[in-house]
Amino acid sequence: MSKSLKTIACLKVLRGSIAITIGVSLFLVYRRSEAFSWIDHPILGGIASNDPFLQMVFAWLGSFNQAQILSIAVLACLMGALRWVEAGGIWFNQSWAQWLAVFSGFIYIPFEINELIHRFSWLMIVILFINTLIVAYLLYVLYEKSLAKLSA
Repeated sequence: MSKSLKTIACLKVLRGSIAITIGVSLFLVYRRSEAFSWIDHPILGGIASNDPFLQMVFAWLGSFNQAQILSIAVLACLMGALRWVEAGGIWFNQSWAQWLAVFSGFIYIPFEINELIHRFSWLMIVILFINTLIVAYLLYVLYEKSLAKLSA
């Protein structure tokens, strides 16, 4: 298997791990209190007091009710598990996993373009470029596999 596919699999594991960490963290917040305040948290509040961006994020997170937090936590864990499944399949060079990764990666591209149109950032350009590169490379791998099957 190529190093490129292994790299993509490792990125999928990383993204899955981040999603599951977020999901578990939100679940812990959900379980802890009905009226959790991010700003009043002893550690998070101290960090946020020096960062206006974090203050905005915490205010946004505070606008969700408990049911919404639980839904987001479950969704994040499911997305993380999907990323891990994709990673395993890509690592073992499975076409089904490559197709799954193509579709799941392609879904983000219109949203990333929309984000760039409304709020330009270099980080979003990098994310869009990497995502597009991964989707294109996986399509290339799948195309090469189909050519190999036809010629066999």
